[in-house]
Amino acid sequence: MSRLSKAARKVSSSVIGKFGGNIIFKKITNGNYNTTTGVISESITSVNIKGILQNVNLRETNDLVKENDKICIIAAKDLNFTPTTSDKISIANIDYQIIRIFIDENNNSNIKYELYLRA
Repeated sequence: MSRLSKAARKVSSSVIGKFGGNIIFKKITNGNYNTTTGVISESITSVNIKGILQNVNLRETNDLVKENDKICIIAAKDLNFTPTTSDKISIANIDYQIIRIFIDENNNSNIKYELYLRA
């Protein structure tokens, strides 16, 4: 990782930590398939981090993104994994599904994530 990437990761974490609110990132991992019930078990790992929540701009709406969706910006440094659309975000006791992920990166290092959320 380059010095610029390290600095950008540190700055994004610091700024989001200062101005962001509390969120719970729920990493969902699929477990075993139960042939009797037909259900796949899930393992949920919760991580408390800071994030900045904002509304979707109306110009961004399309077939996937709806006008009531939210965007949550989190620092990549605050997670030791890359988010997926299988994961969930909990803000103020409301669980949101991640429907889209934009990754800002520098020199192949993730700096921050913009997660498009739907309640």
